[in-house]
Amino acid sequence: MPKKQAKKSIQSLEILSVHQIAKLAMTFWVGGTLTVGCIIVPLLFKNLDEITAATIAGQIFNIVAYIGMVSLFMALIEIVMDYKLQIFHLRRFWYIAFMETILFINYFAISPIIVKLRVQLTDITNRVFQHTTEFSFWHSVSSILFLISCVLGVLYILEKNYK
Repeated sequence: MPKKQAKKSIQSLEILSVHQIAKLAMTFWVGGTLTVGCIIVPLLFKNLDEITAATIAGQIFNIVAYIGMVSLFMALIEIVMDYKLQIFHLRRFWYIAFMETILFINYFAISPIIVKLRVQLTDITNRVFQHTTEFSFWHSVSSILFLISCVLGVLYILEKNYK
């Protein structure tokens, strides 16, 4: 059996390919990230007290971060399978690299600072939550990184669908 026919035969037996799984994972993560950042978290802060909203938002962002890390890893596997060492010439590779870097910095470096400061800023009765300059700075940095990651995710999906 010629090589092309064998490859086509194997592909026809696949229920979901690595490409499809990576595309679904990235679409799920980018859509979820945009939904969480633009709809869910603002609604939490509009309808709940600040302490409860911040606690729930933090848990949601943790889940989204892990989904993102797995999705980006799947996308990286996909392009490495297709392009091997030529990946460094692809914009999609650089989108993935920057998004993964942003996620790791935001989740493992900035988020722990925010959580620590939030705990320090909450009084004993959990009724007062005052923003300090340091807390506001780190929260702003995290928000900007989140926004950059969302934009890069949209660019990745658009690049993937139109190439």
